Amino acid sequence: MTQSYDINIERLLAGKPDLDRSIYRNRVKYKEKYNWRIIYKYSDLLVSCDRNIIPKLERLIKEIYHLLESCIKENPSFQKSLSPLKIKPGYPPVIKKMCQKAAIFNVGPMATVAGAVCDYLASGLDRYCNRLIIENGGDVFIKTNKDIEVGVYLKNKHFEDKIYLKIKAAGTPCGLCSSSGSFGHSLSMGSSDLVVVMAKSTISADGAATSIANNIRGPKDISKTISSYKNIKDIKGILIVKDDRLGVWGNIEFINN
Repeated sequence: MTQSYDINIERLLAGKPDLDRSIYRNRVKYKEKYNWRIIYKYSDLLVSCDRNIIPKLERLIKEIYHLLESCIKENPSFQKSLSPLKIKPGYPPVIKKMCQKAAIFNVGPMATVAGAVCDYLASGLDRYCNRLIIENGGDVFIKTNKDIEVGVYLKNKHFEDKIYLKIKAAGTPCGLCSSSGSFGHSLSMGSSDLVVVMAKSTISADGAATSIANNIRGPKDISKTISSYKNIKDIKGILIVKDDRLGVWGNIEFINN
């Protein structure tokens, strides 16, 4: 993570469909006044907000990358480990939090990195706006003062294009993250069609989604996995899809479309 890159910022217009970004952004219509696609190093972000926060956003994305790169330079195993690592003296708060959540969910710290980037940006931006959505590779930080609808993308003939979730304003800020053993770029040790986790923070949702997906081999694993994770602090909702079976718990509300 040490190559030099410039930030690429593209302004996206409210009300215009984004038809050719990624599977996570297909058929998105931007409802906020300010919407940007931010490409920097390994991140491809979609940021939607009711205020122009782009100068602050540029500074924050560079900051979080500096912290991550410094940590990896001093401890290369941080980037590659698939299991939790001990917190080292001098780690900045965001790196400590990655290690803490990795330990809770028994994953490597980088399994939480997309959520960590979202939360770091949000922590520096949310006081300036009433509504803020940060999407990073399908993992999403949400702060809103009105209910919103989220479409769930999955490659499953039984549920494809059929799952829509309502995110209530009263339940935000929150993180909504996904993991799959059957498609996408994320590493999974399981074979779930899709796992979606809602949590109080995006970093928790990210680690939990990876961990839960690692445990799904077949439909029979859905119920017992939900039972194992539903009482973990910070987790607010779980959705698991495998073949023709769907399991749901907590603050996951479906919308009929």
